[in-house]
Amino acid sequence: MRHILCVTALAAATILAACGKQQAPAEKAPTAVTAATNVAPPVPDVGKVVNVPTNAIGFGASPGEAVAEALKLAILQVNGAAIQSTTVSAKYGLDVSLNQDSASLRANAFADIVKQRSGGVVQNFKLVELQEPTKGTNHYKATIEAQIAKFTPSADMQKIKVVIGPIHFDGATVPMGDRTVSSAEIGATLRQRISDALVQTGRFDVLDREMSPEIEQELSMISSGQAPSAELAKLSQAASADIGWSGRVSTLAYNRHVRKLQTSDRELVSYEGGWAISEKLVNVATRQVMASESLRGVAPSVAPTTLSQGVDSIKVLEDICSDIVNQVVTSVLRRTFPVTVVSRDGTNVVLSQGGQSMKEGNRYRVVAMGAEMKDPQTGQSLGRVEQPYGELVVDRVTPNLSYGHLENVHVNLDALPVGGLQLRDEVKGRALAQAAPAAAGAPGAEQFAPAPSSAVQATQATAAPASSTVPVAKAVQTRPSPVASEAPAPKADDKW
Repeated sequence: MRHILCVTALAAATILAACGKQQAPAEKAPTAVTAATNVAPPVPDVGKVVNVPTNAIGFGASPGEAVAEALKLAILQVNGAAIQSTTVSAKYGLDVSLNQDSASLRANAFADIVKQRSGGVVQNFKLVELQEPTKGTNHYKATIEAQIAKFTPSADMQKIKVVIGPIHFDGATVPMGDRTVSSAEIGATLRQRISDALVQTGRFDVLDREMSPEIEQELSMISSGQAPSAELAKLSQAASADIGWSGRVSTLAYNRHVRKLQTSDRELVSYEGGWAISEKLVNVATRQVMASESLRGVAPSVAPTTLSQGVDSIKVLEDICSDIVNQVVTSVLRRTFPVTVVSRDGTNVVLSQGGQSMKEGNRYRVVAMGAEMKDPQTGQSLGRVEQPYGELVVDRVTPNLSYGHLENVHVNLDALPVGGLQLRDEVKGRALAQAAPAAAGAPGAEQFAPAPSSAVQATQATAAPASSTVPVAKAVQTRPSPVASEAPAPKADDKW
């Protein structure tokens, strides 16, 4: 009996241990949830004001002058050339120390006065040592420790800075269907949309030149003391452009054409138009023209008809502006940051750009980059050898990346390194060009051809003369001509 009880207790202990082992993983499950990585987007980096500790030594004919020179040097060490050295003392009130004696300069009250008079640029001040003139010198030497407020710009300021100039037109208005539109209005819209598109590429810092009055008003609040004193470090921080873009529109119109029918009072109305713009990229520092190009496009035309209800001028103008913006942004990126394949999984690829620079469903030529070529006379780079690779179709676009797949690949996918593929111009009309021959060669194509619409029938009926005396052209069936016999070869003439 005792033996049976021992076996039963041992079995129960084994079962409980097994249950404990099975329940152990369930208890650890919540820890995996709490250890999840935070994927929330970071706070936008707009720059910030920080206090930078520094040491400086100044010399002067008096203790106050030596301290003033040390303070000026401390500000220049932290903020560099952003502040003119000749105006530092007057701008930040460093002359407050000129009439002070050695004891006053060491007092804590003087440090507060320096902070107040400097507008917060000198956040903290301490006179470490003050040496009086010796036999060989006739000046005081002041050694100080100070904390200087400094504005740290955002990391995006490391990108290429671009300013979009005004877009010029040859005329004050442009025809757009049944009305005219102000050229200035179109120019302002294009300028803003080009700026937006370049910002969304994530490759440029686009500088604003339209809000200057409002920005100057905000900065004047800081300089007048209405803002916290440390905000003074934000002054003199305006960025200058590296590249300037300018454009001139030579053609932009959607014209309405009217032709009166001779046999009736009706009119045939049609619409057609397009645009052309010349652009330049200029190096701001050297005034060198980096690139100059002419872009153009054609708007969809409307065939002549007597039943015209007009066109949606707003929609037509919107499409033309979108076409201009897309071509301008594409040309700028092609000159500066070509779209590159940064990752590939079979034929599925990830592209280095997104936003408005790419569009879902678009098809592009892809080239493989080869060896770099150099000019034998100047030694300058002529670019790399480009080998046709195939085509790429964009499937999905995000703000910074795009996803697509490769088609019609001509070379081995595994033979190229990552980043060795770049996109070139867009392939347009591929689907239409492939569908047209198939439709033309299909059996019974005439049988399933769509009947002309009522508007076309009405146009044809209107264009035809109403009088019954006008002869009607009859279909004439031509007979096959007999096969001509081969003409005999001309005889050679000995006289000639």
